Amino acid sequence: MAKQMDSPPAAGQLAHRSAQLECRAVEGQPAQFEISISSETPAARWYGREILSHDAGAVDLSLLNRGGALLFAHGRDVNYGLVPVGRIVRAWLDEEKRQCRAVIEMDEDDPDSARLKSKLEKGMLSGVSIGYRLLTPYQQLKAGDTSANGRFSGPAYVATRWQPHEISLEPIPADPTVGVGRTMEEACEMALKEKQEGTTPAEGQRTQEPVPAVTPPVPDDAALTRAVQAERERTTRIDALCARFGVDDKTRSQYLSEGQTVDQVRAAILERLSAERTPVAAGIGRETGVTVDELDKVRAAAADGLLIRAGYAPEKPADGAGEFAGMSFSRIAVECLSRSGVEDANRMSAEQLFRRSMTPDSAFVSILSNVANRIVLDSRDTVPTTFQLWTSKASASDFKPTEFYEIGEAGELLEVPQNGELKEARLSDAAVATRRLLTFGRKITFTRQLFINDDIGLVSRTLTRFSLAAQRGINTAVYDLLKQNPVMYDGNRLFSAAHRNLGTGAAPSTATFAEARKKMRTQRDISDNAYLNLSPAYILSSAADETEVEKLLTSLADPGSGNSGVANVFRNRMRLIVDAELDVDSGAQPYYFVADPRMADTIEVCYLNGSETPIVESRMAFDELGVQYRVYIDRGVTLLGYRGLFKNPGKA
Repeated sequence: MAKQMDSPPAAGQLAHRSAQLECRAVEGQPAQFEISISSETPAARWYGREILSHDAGAVDLSLLNRGGALLFAHGRDVNYGLVPVGRIVRAWLDEEKRQCRAVIEMDEDDPDSARLKSKLEKGMLSGVSIGYRLLTPYQQLKAGDTSANGRFSGPAYVATRWQPHEISLEPIPADPTVGVGRTMEEACEMALKEKQEGTTPAEGQRTQEPVPAVTPPVPDDAALTRAVQAERERTTRIDALCARFGVDDKTRSQYLSEGQTVDQVRAAILERLSAERTPVAAGIGRETGVTVDELDKVRAAAADGLLIRAGYAPEKPADGAGEFAGMSFSRIAVECLSRSGVEDANRMSAEQLFRRSMTPDSAFVSILSNVANRIVLDSRDTVPTTFQLWTSKASASDFKPTEFYEIGEAGELLEVPQNGELKEARLSDAAVATRRLLTFGRKITFTRQLFINDDIGLVSRTLTRFSLAAQRGINTAVYDLLKQNPVMYDGNRLFSAAHRNLGTGAAPSTATFAEARKKMRTQRDISDNAYLNLSPAYILSSAADETEVEKLLTSLADPGSGNSGVANVFRNRMRLIVDAELDVDSGAQPYYFVADPRMADTIEVCYLNGSETPIVESRMAFDELGVQYRVYIDRGVTLLGYRGLFKNPGKA
């Protein structure tokens, strides 16, 4: 028969349970995923086998459905901390499969959360864990016993009433052969209990009898030292948690005096945060959503205010942005700390404000990261580059080199007679190009001096230059390929007589345009059997030739003819693209003709995972006082083919 256990662990105890992550995307909701969070699979605990019952009424999912926390690594990761990485849309019990399932939604506006979403989509996160508490004591099944529902056999401890309060994504999948969920604090408490009682869990499980009380041994100096160190660590970690989430001093002292573990304090804070959220009712014909709390409004207003100070004008500034635009860093830090529950923020010195604000989970650091990302994004859209107007664009999922081959016969489809076979298209014998992605970036630290000096201008200017440099770097790399005229796969230079794409050197004129058009139209495929019939869609000019080329493309009459009745056959035939990268210091000024990239391979710009915007990441600097920002971009510039390119060397 099953009986209620009357010894620890007791009702109310906090625990974690990990499992292999089963995840699928929710159709029509790009940021939502359906996951399995628990099952009746037994877990090895220090006191024996634990089973979480999934009978109807056994699981209380009210906390998860009322705004439970979605964390990463239960808040232990210093880069994420206890700040939620998303929200729990809903949780339910699948009685048929005996599983608890949930739909979670990642926060796409948070770069750290967006990174986790990407790893979920790629299957790189394979673990899930829940934090839960027992609502009633375990049912203890001895060896040979069977539970009332007939599904569980002893020896085991069955949780018949339990309540999950958080879901955590885990970087490492659970090992079902090893006990999970036992925290360091729980282990230390059990070790101390075993030493004081003179028994071990294993002995207790073998006898299943009460252990008589014994006189505790007199602790030695080493044991006292370890106990003092453990208490100091507990106090330090609880102080850090309370400071991070604005817990008042009275409550913090209560946590410490009651001897609560770090996990118990963490769970209490999460419950408080969940209770402060106002759930939004959902019904037929009504959209569901989440309310924006007061601190989120402060973050949005402060970020827009700092952008205004830095010279950037948000399209729709958040309410209160104008007020924050007149505040210093110190004043904004005071506002964030005060709204987080820190009562004495107004009395702190600039040094104290800096130290209290520069934590991974602080609102102030979140505001700075938001500002940094928006400065880089805004700057990227203002860079006067031209490469994107005529090159092709691609995306790669990794950094592995990719080889390209040409297809012969111009991709021509051949007639297939009745009962005949399809003929194999001819590929080039060797790769004509190899794509390689490289990473380019720099970093800057938001230091204590910048905070105290209130110097947002230096940070914004540096981030702007980083963003401009990312785009200009691509622009320079593209035009360098044209100017350097590299040797290609066939041993000939890009622009050469062998490639039939090098014109007679002369200043821009109707004659040079006609020569380029004719030679591009008569380019042949790799087998030299078929004409490609290409035509120039763009003309790339240096600033020196801009005026003359513009005349040739816009005049009604031929500029080179003395007769105004002679029509200009190239009027509006091509798009003029002018870039100073093509200017040479002295001598002839070359100009280039380019086919539509959809018709012929020319130059390709490739980005890792299609991300064209420089990535901004932040972290707490270890060897400096401040927050370190790094800006980088992963990209590659590849010369794919020569048939869609034509060069006229110009005239000196």
